[in-house]
Amino acid sequence: MNLPDQKLQAPIVLGSRSPQRRELLGSMVGAKSLKILPPLSSAEADFHDVRNDAGFESRLMEIVLGKYDDVRQQTMAWKHSETIENTTPYIVVADTIVIATNDEHEKRVLGQPDPDNWQVEVRDWLQYWLAGRTHEVWTGAIVSKGDQQRSFIVKSSVTFSPMSDVMIEWYISTSESLGKAGGYAIQAHAAAFVTQFSGSLTTIIGLPLLEVVGALQELGWEFPDGVSRD
Repeated sequence: MNLPDQKLQAPIVLGSRSPQRRELLGSMVGAKSLKILPPLSSAEADFHDVRNDAGFESRLMEIVLGKYDDVRQQTMAWKHSETIENTTPYIVVADTIVIATNDEHEKRVLGQPDPDNWQVEVRDWLQYWLAGRTHEVWTGAIVSKGDQQRSFIVKSSVTFSPMSDVMIEWYISTSESLGKAGGYAIQAHAAAFVTQFSGSLTTIIGLPLLEVVGALQELGWEFPDGVSRD
């Protein structure tokens, strides 16, 4: 419940279909503060022609910027339809990639597995790119209010234990891989074979919460006192 003298703040538009991102951001800013406007287009550049960190960074932010432009246009239309023209919403958009290395020291981005062939793809990823190895997880984000914008990439790493064929098949049987970067969810069944991670756990899940909230604060957002997060 809002207190009588509670300062009203602009809504935060989260440009994502991810329930994990929605839950993470809502846990700090309050679920009622969020307006969910996922990108309308699912088309985005891939990483098939990229082989080094500089290229990964550039392509990741290209993807995030494309999502941001999509969501920004939707936000403008939503403001008009809701007759809140005098309010400037915050916008948060992010994208997460998994960068793995094989025995030949080749780097590769493991995106979301193909829905039509995901079992075969995830099995290959676990056997030859993830199990018994350390990989990187990068989340790029753009946070804005009006013409002010913050953009950044937060990087973390995750180490998987060696995995037997039985364990790999068990994980595939959970169907958890669908829609997940790298084909796994560290906050769910995949935690069973994560031996360690470094950096930000929320980055690995899909939204670097500390950095996103910090950017919101730089743009004028304030933590509401005495307001329920529900």
